[in-house]
Amino acid sequence: MIAFHAAAPYAKVPWYSIQEETTETTEFVLAWFLTVCAAFFLSLFFMISGYFTPGSYKRKGGYTFLRDRFLRLGIPFAGFFFVIMPLFMYSLTWLNSSPVSYKEFLVNYHWDSHHLWFLETLLIFTVLYVIWQVLPLHMKKINTLNNRHILFFTIIVAVTTFLVRIWFPIGVWDPFKLVQPAYLPQYLGLFIAGVAAYRNNWVMTTPKSVGLTWLFTGGVAALLFLGIWEVAQGDYVTLTGGAHWRPFVFAVWETVVCVGLCVGLTILFRETVHTTSKLLRVISTSVYTMYLVHLPVVVYTQYYLVGVSLHPLIKFGVVVLTGILVSFCISLGVQRLPGARKIL
Repeated sequence: MIAFHAAAPYAKVPWYSIQEETTETTEFVLAWFLTVCAAFFLSLFFMISGYFTPGSYKRKGGYTFLRDRFLRLGIPFAGFFFVIMPLFMYSLTWLNSSPVSYKEFLVNYHWDSHHLWFLETLLIFTVLYVIWQVLPLHMKKINTLNNRHILFFTIIVAVTTFLVRIWFPIGVWDPFKLVQPAYLPQYLGLFIAGVAAYRNNWVMTTPKSVGLTWLFTGGVAALLFLGIWEVAQGDYVTLTGGAHWRPFVFAVWETVVCVGLCVGLTILFRETVHTTSKLLRVISTSVYTMYLVHLPVVVYTQYYLVGVSLHPLIKFGVVVLTGILVSFCISLGVQRLPGARKIL
């Protein structure tokens, strides 16, 4: 997430009040990076969240499970939505030499969830899961996941994504800014896949060959971005939606990257990671807080690099490293606050 947001102004993406700085090569490289990341990594997060949902629900029961989800997701969201992000946006008016009083600023402030829309959407998915548990509905059991199952799922998600994007292109949000409908088939589909993976024990039983096949498929598709760039003829908007062959090709490409890497990386992780270290445990407990606090860190760093005589790719690297290190340090400090461990 830090690297994704760090790339924006150097990929010629409008980004807060940060001046765009790029070259033709930088724009292509980072557009490739951003497009591949957008295709799979948030879907991967939703899949992981879905995977851990049934076990938590079973251990705690419906009421306690929902209470804990609202505590862990709702309180950080409310704190950032009502306090941190308005102050952050207000600080940008000072950095841009257009200060007003905070009261005047709030009168015209556009209340926005910014990067925290993920928490809202995940909370909604969680509530839907609890409702599904209450209803007399059952998920069909598939003991062993194979290539045919994954291919069928990929086709369903790809076609649904294309159809949704006819009316809701990429970049169009729902009225409450909870999620971009253009990505909802992938996000909800992978969340459901995560739930199914837990219930059918797919993470442990899926053959290594199946996982590596889809890792290869997703990786090759990601490397074919140059072909997508040619399809778009240098204009990303032609891919974002509508009843046309270009957005259909893009929806299929994105879905193959998404499913291939989500399935493949999961099985690769199962096969290669068998132990953990103290450092990794500390980092893993800090990731959520780093996600919460990283955006102001990234934007401030980008702001202070404007005008500095460095290649845009070097600036990107500086922002990534600074964002990771500073966000990690802030996370360690925040987690020492009374009661923080219960929420973060």
